[in-house]
Amino acid sequence: MKLEGKVALVTGSSRGMGKQMALLLAKEGADIVVAARTGASVESPYPGTIEQTAEEVRALGRRALPVRVDLADRGQVEDMCRRAIDAFGRVDILINNAFYTGPGHYDPFLDTTIDQLQTIIAVDLLAPMIAARLLAPHMTHQGGGIVINTTSGAAHNENPNLPGKGSNGLGYPTAKAGLDRFVRALAKEMKPHHIAVMGLDPGFTLTERAAIAVAQWGFDTRLAHPMEVPAKAAWYCCTCPDPMWYTGKIIVAEELVQEHNLL
Repeated sequence: MKLEGKVALVTGSSRGMGKQMALLLAKEGADIVVAARTGASVESPYPGTIEQTAEEVRALGRRALPVRVDLADRGQVEDMCRRAIDAFGRVDILINNAFYTGPGHYDPFLDTTIDQLQTIIAVDLLAPMIAARLLAPHMTHQGGGIVINTTSGAAHNENPNLPGKGSNGLGYPTAKAGLDRFVRALAKEMKPHHIAVMGLDPGFTLTERAAIAVAQWGFDTRLAHPMEVPAKAAWYCCTCPDPMWYTGKIIVAEELVQEHNLL
């Protein structure tokens, strides 16, 4: 197993592509920090909890640490990183996969409150930056690591069918554009430390949440990818012979999967 002895922290891994990423890395030998908001099934209308993902990781013979975290809360982000290091002594892979969904995510700008905008930026941009800032020194001490930030084509592309007349509510694409810039800049600083920093654009992926959005906005599901596409792309970036080849790049999951015939 290529990741034997490694530890991966994956946010948003109670369900969706974050869960699929976590399970693929566990199958490759990694122990997993399962981080998300949903600690119990009654807390979300969507299926999946951190405990359920942790159980599936353990069934694969790997260790799992479920961490309930609200990424809008800086203190909780810091606690998540601290608990990961305390439990395993290291974090080799950080996948900032979670993003904010809630009031303001699908609302026009003038219908979005300032508090909602701050929450979106906190979850989608600041939380990945904070986690990377806290874990990069440990990766440096270990001799290297990998940071993957799940981004979006919405950072640069328009979709006039959505409420923002170009995207979701404007907080989301603004945060993702910032995340792309963060990837490129941080990669340069981390390269001497052998820490690969990359962005992963999953494309239109049919997660549990996306299935509801599809029904609400009438999108054509034939354009959607299964969750295995971004999950396999993340897996490849973590297990390929030289992850540093991808540092500083924004990787389109579908293109990577097709290039390496991963499905």
